[in-house]
Amino acid sequence: MSKFKFLKRKEEYYRHFTALDIGTDMVKVLVVRREGLDGVVLGVGREPQHPNAMGGGAIADINAVIDASNRALEAAEDMAGTVPGQVVVGIAGELVKGFSSSIAYPREHPETKVREAELRNMLQLVEKRALREAQHLLELERSYGELEARLVHSAITGVRMDGYPVTTPIGFTGKNLEVTVFNTFAPMTQIGAVETVIRELDLELAAAVAQPYALARACAGEEAWEQGGIFVDVGGGTTDVALLRDGGVEGTRMFNLGGRAFTRRIALAMGLSYEEAEARKLRHSEGLLPPDQDEQVSQLLAADVEVLLQGLALCLKELARGERLPTNLYFCGGGSLLPELLAEVKSKSWSEGLPFPREPQARLLGPDDVRSLSDQSGQLVTAQDVGPMGLANHALRVEAEERDIVNSVMRGVLKAMKV
Repeated sequence: MSKFKFLKRKEEYYRHFTALDIGTDMVKVLVVRREGLDGVVLGVGREPQHPNAMGGGAIADINAVIDASNRALEAAEDMAGTVPGQVVVGIAGELVKGFSSSIAYPREHPETKVREAELRNMLQLVEKRALREAQHLLELERSYGELEARLVHSAITGVRMDGYPVTTPIGFTGKNLEVTVFNTFAPMTQIGAVETVIRELDLELAAAVAQPYALARACAGEEAWEQGGIFVDVGGGTTDVALLRDGGVEGTRMFNLGGRAFTRRIALAMGLSYEEAEARKLRHSEGLLPPDQDEQVSQLLAADVEVLLQGLALCLKELARGERLPTNLYFCGGGSLLPELLAEVKSKSWSEGLPFPREPQARLLGPDDVRSLSDQSGQLVTAQDVGPMGLANHALRVEAEERDIVNSVMRGVLKAMKV
């Protein structure tokens, strides 16, 4: 135990944190140290999940997830030589809904300065409207009974006074005040399961965030912020999608299809066990199979890739809301490493009928695309490492946003509403 550094001093405790990515196939953990506004990855842990641990991107077996998470935590802490107490965790799954809500109204006394109470009232209206919409979306997707929605994460993405963008409206005068908030909701049962895992791991929850939201905010460069972008994380059981448009994350969706479907196809067609099929799929993605096997695997994967892109097209049609979609697509996750995926994305057939102004362009994301985070461990090298790095980036931004007055008002609103 002497090799570990337990963080007892307050400033050291808050300087370090853990990023926990509970994936369908793998639990991934990063131990991170804050360096000003940036972060340094000190340790990495990865642990395979039990086949029945997850379902539709959500926790199905709490004890199995706790066991895998604990082993991944121990590996990351062992590498870092540090045991953080705080954690940021990603929320994913087909019933997780993220969307922007805006409210605008003419002020009765435009000559007076906006005060905190006025902003607070607007934010309360936005959150109540968003909660009703989330509840409606969940009920539409699950015809049996009602699912209670709970807020996972909320962030103010835009404030305008008479059409002029401002960081905070407090102190400004004007007639029309508009506020846009991005909210992520998930079923109460799913959030409760995540909280149980965190509690059993003896960690303090610093932040929870929708995986695709964190991904888009972490990896969006200047081009994506200016022109918009579509971020796609192809995981083991689900594919997560985020739409960045008009300078903010506008919506996130997940659908229940990922790398496991590819593996099952190979296992069934080639008479292999699941583990053997997974190994063959990975060797194919790395270009290490003999030519005859490589061609056979490629043909098998082509059909599933086509189905996955049909699912992506349906997601984008819903997110587009009839408006033009950005033409820059960014892929990450283990499933994105298959060469058939990007090859099919670059064809025009899957995107027919979607409101792209021109042919979409796609590329793989890598660890270097994640802003404000450097890797001291040397373990983060591929597109499948981008997800947990996005969570770490979110934790860094939460720290900075806590000092922002508008987000401070938002926290007060959410606390008063008990959401």
